[in-house]
Amino acid sequence: MLNFPESALKLVQIQSVFTDMRMQQWRTDTLFTWQWWLLVALLIIPWILWFCIIDKKRLTEIVLLGMFMLATASWMDDLGTDLILWHYPFKLLPVYPQLLPINYAVLPVTYMLIYQYFRSWNSYLKALTIMALLFSFIAEPALDYLGMYKMLCWQYYYSFPIYVLLGIFFRWLVEKILAINKRYSCNN
Repeated sequence: MLNFPESALKLVQIQSVFTDMRMQQWRTDTLFTWQWWLLVALLIIPWILWFCIIDKKRLTEIVLLGMFMLATASWMDDLGTDLILWHYPFKLLPVYPQLLPINYAVLPVTYMLIYQYFRSWNSYLKALTIMALLFSFIAEPALDYLGMYKMLCWQYYYSFPIYVLLGIFFRWLVEKILAINKRYSCNN
């Protein structure tokens, strides 16, 4: 191998042991439990709901916002688990440390529906604030109570401003992208 540092090799070996332990824990303690089935439902049901009620005329902009949210939630969840801020005892898949259904379904679908139904900034901010309150102080504690989410160095109230700020930023970003697209579409 080309100049592979000893410390990197040691990390790969530890990662291998960790992955084996995670796979074993998932097979014996998670797969087909009621928590696992809840995760399956949380991954599928939001997308079915979304498909039934999404405004097809605004599909591109709504999906753009949702994909920004999905990517950011996944990245932030990876960061939080890597920094050991929280832990998920039950996972849909053993290879992802994230709470996959929340990052890939619940959060993006919720943000997309808020974006779709609350067109003015005023109503959007109110809906976003209510959603952030519900997610931070009801959904997260419920997942904690059910044993599916364990905060290690995190507090529920840390999540609240993050939910709100992400929603504000992604709406602003989508509007900027739409404005640029409109400007260049009109010029051609």
